[in-house]
Amino acid sequence: MSALIESLLKKHSNIGVVSYDAGGANLLNSLINNFLDIQFYLYIDGPASKIFDNENTILVDNKHDLFDSIDLLILGTGGTDFEKNLLIEAKDNEIFTISFLDHFVNYKKRFEIHNKFIFPDLCFVSDNYSYEIALKELYPYKNIHICKNYYIDSLKYFLKKDVNKDSKNILYVLENLDEKWESKLAWKIAFQHFYNNLFLNNSNFNHIIVRPHPKDDINIYADIHDYENVSFDMNISGLNSLKKVSTVVGIESYFLYLSSQCGFNVYTSIPNDIRKPRLPKDSYKVIKKNGTQNNKKETS
Repeated sequence: MSALIESLLKKHSNIGVVSYDAGGANLLNSLINNFLDIQFYLYIDGPASKIFDNENTILVDNKHDLFDSIDLLILGTGGTDFEKNLLIEAKDNEIFTISFLDHFVNYKKRFEIHNKFIFPDLCFVSDNYSYEIALKELYPYKNIHICKNYYIDSLKYFLKKDVNKDSKNILYVLENLDEKWESKLAWKIAFQHFYNNLFLNNSNFNHIIVRPHPKDDINIYADIHDYENVSFDMNISGLNSLKKVSTVVGIESYFLYLSSQCGFNVYTSIPNDIRKPRLPKDSYKVIKKNGTQNNKKETS
């Protein structure tokens, strides 16, 4: 599945990488670490600035120097215009472009700017599930291919051994969705549903580690301090928290899918009567109200 990206990277001698959001940065960082014989030029900002740790990179702080140095540009697809603007400029400079999608939602918005759509020469996704979504949502654009998810491999290597199933800690991944459920903020409904119907009703759990999105203002989640047995993980990476837990919970963060691929117990905290998460159906379990859990993963 990754043959195309491998051949592309080996065919180009000067490769740039543009990234802003943490999700795309983690994916691209892991990809770069698998091609240590190639030197990459990094033009990064935001949460991505704290993620890349490669020895085979040169940090560039001027986009004009970037375009003067490269003949291939790899981009993330975050929620800001950072990558979109660089994609436009790369195409204006006749530089071959590749974009990586690192989630399962809002695909078309990731290429929309100033009420227009700008697409790369090639777009890569990491599995068949996201491939089918991309074909549908990005139509008529068709230059979509599947690439190995190098980040999952790096997570498994970091964890080294099986998940600690005996841990009584839960990792809760916060998401400040721009939605309201029952006239209340989505994240509050979701966290309360998880706390009341899974955490309090299961003697196997005694502590919750919560992780805000790297771009979120921590003050958004001030109400969580009212709950007992909760601590915050503010590190840019969630890897250390993963080593401490048996279970990962959240609304529909891509981190839930990654955790499921690494063998963790994963739950969505979206109440069943609101909607389903936009994740592969076999990657999560649901929490029922009144203290009962559906221990089977979603299959339909």
